[in-house]
Amino acid sequence: MCFSLNDRLHLLLWIVIILVPIFVFINTNNWENAFLTFLGGVIFYLVYGLFWFRRDQTRQEDSEIWAISKLADEQLEEFTISLLSKVGYTVTKPNDENPDISFLLTSPTGNQVIVKVKSHKREVGIRLVQKTLKQMDFHNAAECWVITNERFTLQAIEFAEANNMRLYDREQFIKWILKAKKGKKIVF
Repeated sequence: MCFSLNDRLHLLLWIVIILVPIFVFINTNNWENAFLTFLGGVIFYLVYGLFWFRRDQTRQEDSEIWAISKLADEQLEEFTISLLSKVGYTVTKPNDENPDISFLLTSPTGNQVIVKVKSHKREVGIRLVQKTLKQMDFHNAAECWVITNERFTLQAIEFAEANNMRLYDREQFIKWILKAKKGKKIVF
């Protein structure tokens, strides 16, 4: 199963919140101390959650991801092309009108990359990722990327990992935009 760093942190916090009171009870044989320890852990988690939520809201506002979420496929492609061009990629549109890829990249190291950019209102599934992968041999590409303004399903993530594809989602867009606004180099 694929968990993000945030998910792992939340899981770890809950494990600690549950296990620490158990150890307190074992050491003190006092239910009251164990309960107060548990209650303190829950309060800590709630305060942490409020700070995390506020940080996430600020990042979304600063990146203006709400505007990207409303873009059509062509507009999202143009936005992505300008972003990738700024960081040193050479972008070319394929000669044939292939609906399974958006554009080709030549990385600063010289690798050919096929890219599919898709604007979605909900999670992107495995079918889009599979269709894009099929284009690698046709275009003689070294890498395959799928970029979206939403998230990917678990099946799409697992398929991409198994086939050495790169998936860039909403969270990655937020990171790229914030780095571009600060003038920092974006690393892929």
